Amino acid sequence: MGSQRLPEEMELVHGDFRVATRLSMGLEYLRLFVTDRRIIVAHIGKRGAGSQATVSLFGRLSAAVEDLFKSGRESVSKRKLRESIPDEVLAEDKDNFFVNYDDIVEVTFDQRFVRPKLVVLTRDDKFQFIVPGGSQNLLELLQRVLERKLRVL
Repeated sequence: MGSQRLPEEMELVHGDFRVATRLSMGLEYLRLFVTDRRIIVAHIGKRGAGSQATVSLFGRLSAAVEDLFKSGRESVSKRKLRESIPDEVLAEDKDNFFVNYDDIVEVTFDQRFVRPKLVVLTRDDKFQFIVPGGSQNLLELLQRVLERKLRVL
């Protein structure tokens, strides 16, 4: 009798959170999917210099117009991502990527700012994120999956 190969265990997504990262001109919005094996980083959309220029009236107007045109397209994309399984999230955009927990050296969650900062240090890279809201749920989830690798400030 030959041995049957069992299907690979399904990857469990514990939660997903919206974050942002600074670009040279503007911000990029991302969604972090925290699974039982890794953190998946999915791209949602970018905001250009108009979103940063809040000093002038024209800056605020250009940011509002940019949000109107982009938010509908991003909402559809966000809905698709929320309903996806991890491998589908990765396939959704060529720039989506993941970080295995074994590759993470340290994660710093800095609550001393109005918008908390999240820094993920791996063996090869350093990722810096801004957490716009709901940071307590993210912190609790990171504490559960990362244990000793998480540093809270």
